[in-house]
Amino acid sequence: MKMVGLLPQGGTGWIVGIIYIHNLIRALQILPERERPDLCFLLGPGSDIKNHAELGNILPTIYHFTHLKESPIRQKLRQLKKLVMGQTGSTSLRQLVKKKKIQVLFPLQESLGKDFPIPWIGWVPDFQHKRLPQFFSQDELHGRDDCFQKLLEESARTVVSSQDAYNDLKRWFPEAQHKVSVFPFRSVPDSRWYEPAAQKVVSHFGLPQKYLMFPSQFWAHKNHRMVFEAIRLFKEKGYSDIALVCTGHTHDYRCPDHFAGLQTFIQQEGLKRHIYFLGLIPRLEQIQLIRAAAAVLQPSLFEGWSALVEDARALGKRIYLSDIAVHREQDPFEANFFDPQKPQQLADALAKDWLSLRPGPDLQREAHARDQQRELILDFARLFLKIVERVVLKYPKQLQVR
Repeated sequence: MKMVGLLPQGGTGWIVGIIYIHNLIRALQILPERERPDLCFLLGPGSDIKNHAELGNILPTIYHFTHLKESPIRQKLRQLKKLVMGQTGSTSLRQLVKKKKIQVLFPLQESLGKDFPIPWIGWVPDFQHKRLPQFFSQDELHGRDDCFQKLLEESARTVVSSQDAYNDLKRWFPEAQHKVSVFPFRSVPDSRWYEPAAQKVVSHFGLPQKYLMFPSQFWAHKNHRMVFEAIRLFKEKGYSDIALVCTGHTHDYRCPDHFAGLQTFIQQEGLKRHIYFLGLIPRLEQIQLIRAAAAVLQPSLFEGWSALVEDARALGKRIYLSDIAVHREQDPFEANFFDPQKPQQLADALAKDWLSLRPGPDLQREAHARDQQRELILDFARLFLKIVERVVLKYPKQLQVR
């Protein structure tokens, strides 16, 4: 049985990082008991355990560390302080993995170095800064290149989330392609997703019975402006009952005025009563709103692997999504693709289907989706174990902690 240390990713500014880890833990719990690895959840400085409360009683054993590693001088000072003051002192990640006999760490987005005492697996979610450099400063472009280069060179192995991302890696970091695995994640529903709470949540937020759902952070590449333009065109066709619900964090550090610009557009075009902003809401409430929606929109200009597409698949939802390579790769059921630069295409697609679209939840579609999803989830969990096994076999002995 492998002992795997999981390092939580994300936070308020990047919810998908949290969802990624939660999906993996749930997927591993679905495996037959004989196949499951032992898991340790390793929380470092800045990690908030409250972000993982929804995992409930399946949360792995939790350990805390205060810093990644120590210099020899710092280590001696810490030991001296313990002797003089009788204090337990702080714990580094390096010390923790040795103490708990952890065999491999996952996922890392910054290098731990070649001399770390156990193998670690890197994760590059995407190469957005290469595809859409206009959304990044020069410092960030160079910083990401350096970070990815170091991660790819020094990890035991690195995963990317899609074949599309792997193709990008081969283009920009070709020397690393031999030690990279494609590891797309799947949404792993919690039983609480299917509780009869959807209409209660709809009423709580004062939403109309029929609406479209676009849950996403308000980052420029998510393409909200194009969707709002499509809603305007759709309304002009005479569909006065159109409604769009948006959730997500409203700040984009790269484009601080982005959300304010969207609000101005809505005001000027008379769309205020058609578009609902709910902000960042609890995950379970967001899921209930997706269930109750008539359909889901995913217009993004770029994704590494879309969590929204996977949520829609798991819930059996109709989805209208941008025609980009990774969305084609994900290939959700009954997908409606449109050019993300052409709002008229989305407006026309919605006009074609609007009268036949019905609010959810659709229990029959959900039940079918759950049956289909289980096999995808098991494949997801077993692929992770194959990657871990490959790494552990290549690095059978732990290095001596210095």
